[in-house]
Amino acid sequence: MSKVQIFSLVVSIISALVIFQLIRKKKLKEQYSLLWFLTVVVMLVLALWEGLLYRISSLLGIAVPSNALFMLALLFMFFMSLHFSMLVSRLTDQTKMLAQRLALLDRDIRKEHESKAVAENDKGS
Repeated sequence: MSKVQIFSLVVSIISALVIFQLIRKKKLKEQYSLLWFLTVVVMLVLALWEGLLYRISSLLGIAVPSNALFMLALLFMFFMSLHFSMLVSRLTDQTKMLAQRLALLDRDIRKEHESKAVAENDKGS
């Protein structure tokens, strides 16, 4: 086993442990951890299966296997960014809707307090 493979294995194992810790401390939700565990599995497979990266690069028509790895990593980051952008958009819409509902409830409470104050003033007169 080469130094690069050993390094990749160590990084994969440390990454998996960090993901487990983040889940355990409730800093990462399980649904998002699946994406990161998939990444760790891919890293492990590429680290253990020496010829796989060469096969992938030849299938893609890329001369240097490390360039194929960088391209796959960039694609992964692109799709992760797209996924999280969609989540942020949805959360923004939900936050706006909740703020509007809160404003309506606040208005209703103020009207109720004002009508009670008016009723108490009328009794006191």
